[in-house]
Amino acid sequence: MTKKAAPDLRKPLMAPGGTSKKDTGAYQKMPDLRKPLIALGGTSKQDTDAYQKMPDLRKPLIALGGTLGLVVLVVLLFSSTPATAISYLLAGPLMSSLALGNTLALAARLALAGLAASLAFSAGNFNLGGEGQALAGGLAGAAVALGLPNLPPFIAPLTAAAAGMLAGAALGAVSGFLRVRWQVDELISTFLISAAAAPAAHVLLSGPLKDSSSYLIAAPALGESYRLSAWLPPSRLGPVILWVIPAVLLIHFFLSRTLKGFEWRVCRANREFARYGGIRNGRIIFHSLLLSGALYALAGSAALLDSGQAVQGFTGGLGWNGLAVALMASSRPLRVPLLALAYAWLLQGSQAALLHTDFPYALGGLVQGMIFILVTLGRTSQ
Repeated sequence: MTKKAAPDLRKPLMAPGGTSKKDTGAYQKMPDLRKPLIALGGTSKQDTDAYQKMPDLRKPLIALGGTLGLVVLVVLLFSSTPATAISYLLAGPLMSSLALGNTLALAARLALAGLAASLAFSAGNFNLGGEGQALAGGLAGAAVALGLPNLPPFIAPLTAAAAGMLAGAALGAVSGFLRVRWQVDELISTFLISAAAAPAAHVLLSGPLKDSSSYLIAAPALGESYRLSAWLPPSRLGPVILWVIPAVLLIHFFLSRTLKGFEWRVCRANREFARYGGIRNGRIIFHSLLLSGALYALAGSAALLDSGQAVQGFTGGLGWNGLAVALMASSRPLRVPLLALAYAWLLQGSQAALLHTDFPYALGGLVQGMIFILVTLGRTSQ
């Protein structure tokens, strides 16, 4: 059956009311945006089916497989016990209930951070402030736990998480405002604000929030009402893993089944075209960075509630690792949990090999670096 050709949408969007030579020239230079609109998903079942069939997992799997292959090669070259190191690398997360539980708990936090970065991608933005936003979320939760120690057990962790999300949303909103008001690149603003968060956290943990009975740079341990139940003791696995499911489903529904989500995807595909269509790009940019910051902060709050105490570095790596997961997921929220689990497996396997063999310490960073390189190469080759 012959498919009906998609209509040429350039003419209806010719600079509204524009009759000057400049407007006509701008119109003639406009690209044919029929294919990007079909990719974004239309109102017909045929267009929606085409959109759902487009993504495939070959590129993220190539990135993960390439990273694993390179790590194995380095181990074979530099380890005196390569067989033992590789066995811990591949099966380390399964060798005890502690390792398995911590791997799943890490995967849950990485999924939340990956969703945060992916949400910004979905509107055509790039949030590099995940580290600072996660840290702000964790510290805000710790401050609430100190200030309100007697909240009921069910309400207490939710209150800490909500306070954390507000703190992360505030940082994201600053970058969104700068982008909309003065066209400050969000790559720069999110990164610089995040860089300022680390020393600010050090001041708080060594000053107003410091536990006077501890030699660590840390806040006091959370009260019993803020502690999440441990599902697989002595690991940190707990209810945080259930937070991922509604977050993934809500974001997927918003992006693929709502008018606002469609506008976000049009804004990502071509902001000039979105502007011609009457879409308010500024609002989308602002809201995407605000919500991305809130989700990063939720991941930071999860790190606090999992560990039970805000110690210096307790959210370390969530920003960049979440960004790696989002790059592999390529703005598809349904991919995020599986890829977060695979990435957490690689990280925890590397840590197990490091602890039990002469596995090079630098290979932990190599895993993250290779993911970035391979995913970026895949994107630039499109």
